[in-house]
Amino acid sequence: MKARKLDLDVGDLVEIDGRRYEVAPDRMGGVTLESPITPMAELEEGWGTSPASAEDFERLTADYPTDDEG
Repeated sequence: MKARKLDLDVGDLVEIDGRRYEVAPDRMGGVTLESPITPMAELEEGWGTSPASAEDFERLTADYPTDDEG
């Protein structure tokens, strides 16, 4: 397999085998590929789900121990 040289800038999105990556700066002054931060709403849309209501969240987590910090 021959490697290809790509002309990419920081912030560009690339897709490799169906997965998206963002071009980000690395510590050596070059660039690297990182998984982009995807908004939760976009993920849930793809999964066919939605966030729990405050009432459902309280009902589902009422029995979990807390650290009393919030």
